[in-house]
Amino acid sequence: MQISKSVKEKRRAKVLFVDDEISILKSIKRGFLYSDFEVLTAQGGSEGLNILESEAVDIVITDYRMPGMDGSQFLKIVKEKYPSINRIILSGFIEKSVAVDSLTRGLASTYMLKPWQNEEIEKKINHILGIRKTLKSKKLLDIINGIENLPTLSNIYSEFMEAVNNEKSMTEVSKIIQKDPSIATKVLHVANSAFYGMNSCSSISQASVTLGLDTLHDILLTISVINTMNWNSDQTRHLQYIFTHSFIMNALLPGFYREKHGALPFKHFPSIGLTYETGKIILLQYYPGRYNFIVENAGNNRNMGFYENELALGFQGHTHQEIGAFFLDYWNLPEIFVEASLFHHNPESSSEPYKELIKLLNFIDRLIDYIWYYKDTRIINLSSFKNENIPEKTLNQAIVTIRKKFNDHISILTTD
Repeated sequence: MQISKSVKEKRRAKVLFVDDEISILKSIKRGFLYSDFEVLTAQGGSEGLNILESEAVDIVITDYRMPGMDGSQFLKIVKEKYPSINRIILSGFIEKSVAVDSLTRGLASTYMLKPWQNEEIEKKINHILGIRKTLKSKKLLDIINGIENLPTLSNIYSEFMEAVNNEKSMTEVSKIIQKDPSIATKVLHVANSAFYGMNSCSSISQASVTLGLDTLHDILLTISVINTMNWNSDQTRHLQYIFTHSFIMNALLPGFYREKHGALPFKHFPSIGLTYETGKIILLQYYPGRYNFIVENAGNNRNMGFYENELALGFQGHTHQEIGAFFLDYWNLPEIFVEASLFHHNPESSSEPYKELIKLLNFIDRLIDYIWYYKDTRIINLSSFKNENIPEKTLNQAIVTIRKKFNDHISILTTD
């Protein structure tokens, strides 16, 4: 499958604002008169859909509370008909849970709370357009177009998410996974691993009840990413490390965030820690020579990790960060997943709503790598990690967890 490359002519990006109040739309027109992007406005969802039929829009920003067709209903249609358009929903603070729900269901890629400042929206738009530009760069698309058949998430995963979002019963959700014996077998294999402390789970229904929907979702998403790929024994060994690393990240990230920032709607994004290394999986599967070359260089220079070696070897612009972000965007996952992949080695470049989370992702990523490197050493030096305002008790607990979970490694692949 060939992804079209960026054209040389510079087209102004088009941003469509949808609101039912004409006064707000006029204010938006005036406020962004001299911006770098072209502003289109629509009074309500129906008019917005009419505009999308004739205009090549890059970003849609819609109010949630509108008569007739509300923002969520409008974005649902936009997602189905124009999946490549970036979608933002605006809501008042009392409607924040509705906006977050739109992210969970994949209707919106991000949300913003009202009232807003024009500078805030312009910054957000330019940030999104910058990401679009990165994901359409020639260097990156050359890598993507070297893959004959781009991997997609399984239909089972899509059905599972739709059932969860529609609050279907645990029995109905389990039946969806059971439709595909290969995926069901792998789910049970992971559920029975030492990582989760289970060893006698014999059915998807039992796994659903024992592990809970969030963990079941994590396992299913992970399997969906790799289920259509073929792996040799050497690749499987590396894949096992990537997934063990990612599952540890996913286990630690919520607790670390609560420690530093208090409660957050993390339950709405339970799998960020699992997907941020997607680029490594893609490289390992489709460019194993390059992957092994980077790993070999990293092994010869312990002061530089995988990403630093990518840069040193000349892979700027198409490192595992950009490759992973491309596929997470291609799979239509929320913006926070894309940003977590794209910026986990340089979190200061991420957008404000996600920056603190991605900074923690970076911190834990470095900690896991450090503990893995010194896994056979009882005494380790944590001085470089103590300036992150993480309590020493939390760090020590994390070290115990990391070491234990590496011993209880996850094996995703099974023989059917």
